Amino acid sequence: MKIDAVILAGGRGLRMGGEDKGMIRLADRPLVLWAIEALQRQTLPLDHILLSANRNLAEYARFGHPVLHDIYDDYPGPLAGIHTALLASPAEYLLVMPCDVPFLPPDFAERLHRGLTEANTPAAVAQSENGRVHPTLCLLRRGVLLSLMERLGCGGNRGLGDWLVTLAPAYVEFPDTAFANLNTAEDLDNAERYLDTSGQYLTHFDTAGNARMVDVGAKEETVRIARAEGRLYADARTISLIRSGGNKKGDVLGVARVAAIMGAKQTADLIPLCHPLPLTRLEVTFNVTDDSVRCEAIVETLARTGVEMEALTAVGIALLTVYDMCKAVDKAMRIDGIRLLEKQGGRSGHWQAPQS
Repeated sequence: MKIDAVILAGGRGLRMGGEDKGMIRLADRPLVLWAIEALQRQTLPLDHILLSANRNLAEYARFGHPVLHDIYDDYPGPLAGIHTALLASPAEYLLVMPCDVPFLPPDFAERLHRGLTEANTPAAVAQSENGRVHPTLCLLRRGVLLSLMERLGCGGNRGLGDWLVTLAPAYVEFPDTAFANLNTAEDLDNAERYLDTSGQYLTHFDTAGNARMVDVGAKEETVRIARAEGRLYADARTISLIRSGGNKKGDVLGVARVAAIMGAKQTADLIPLCHPLPLTRLEVTFNVTDDSVRCEAIVETLARTGVEMEALTAVGIALLTVYDMCKAVDKAMRIDGIRLLEKQGGRSGHWQAPQS
């Protein structure tokens, strides 16, 4: 199966004052580059990325992808860009997106392909939960080319949405916040606030700044493991009580271990945007030194998202429990250095913290 993608950047940009929208900058980078990178992050591999443009062709060529110019001179709209891409692409499928949707979901192509295949239709179109259809976000079989040529040649209605309706497409639902379409200067300003200082978008916020739980429904279930650590620093007397088990409240580390396990299982209740996960393994260990208690937690699950937060929560709850049980003798104890050491599984693979 071969899938090519086309980024539509050949419009007049009337709502942006006639500017070439693909060259408008978001966080000092052209929108077309954001679109290219969004396609490169897709969970369903794409064979080629094509750029449909009618101005600044040399500038578009600098991004290293084929640049296609409409064969029509009267700006007939997105249909012309799709037409040129279908003529240029030998792939079985063509994924279509506009240049002004910089935060395309990584499972966009995968979900459209699944919808198209299950419905056995020549096209699949993205639709928001609120019912809004996004014609420029679609997946097409190569066989629609003849129908498209007839529509362009008739000189009548050249609306992309109206043409797609004639194909009886599958409509694939995405969250309302999945597609941030940047049509105005105000939209650009909102998108700037959506980015962090490195220019990466924050997935727990939509472009209006509203908190959201990330949609992981299309991700594959894989084994995911996370390992975290932290330390509690205390005076010599407190360390001695912890080691000897002489604390009046009982076995400090034993209670802290149980608290860590309970805390990890309650992570989704404590941290509002975390997904509830079925934990399959949770190990908590302690190492007591002359001035500190080091806690390490290893958490494992079979799920669509990682368990980093569960591992960090386990460590935090364990050390807070140690503090609670020892605060009568040492209120100056200090918790420090809670951090993720390692994660495995999922699309991002294996990650380890740099050596400190």
